[in-house]
Amino acid sequence: MIALSRKRPLSINIFAVAFLAAAVLSCIDGLVRIPVALKSQNAFPWLSRDVLIVWHSAWLSIALIPVAMVWLSAIRFARWMVSFMALAKLAGLLILLPALPMFVTMQPLWLASIVLGVPAVAMLFTPASNRWFAHKGEVDPAVFE
Repeated sequence: MIALSRKRPLSINIFAVAFLAAAVLSCIDGLVRIPVALKSQNAFPWLSRDVLIVWHSAWLSIALIPVAMVWLSAIRFARWMVSFMALAKLAGLLILLPALPMFVTMQPLWLASIVLGVPAVAMLFTPASNRWFAHKGEVDPAVFE
């Protein structure tokens, strides 16, 4: 773990805030849409309000893992994992492009989470971020193993 006292580049801080905001927006979108999901309950009889709340909360927690991996430990794998996931989201958005006006009115939080998430991932490839991931760091007496 990198010492919390070590200064992080602005691009890493922007990534952390934007990716966290995108994850929170996605979670809120899912929680707000619970009544809609429950109306289509005939397809999934086991689906309940509690299951949906746990599902969306779990996805929020999972989204926080790469933020911690990048911000706290500068793990290179997290940069690539998040990038591939963002490319998949972007591909899905391109497939849904003809229906984009409908999504803007029906699911604005979902769209906002993608609009925040993709540029956040781009922040991981700035020169300052590259130095952040490349820096091995010196021994910090404040960090104990």
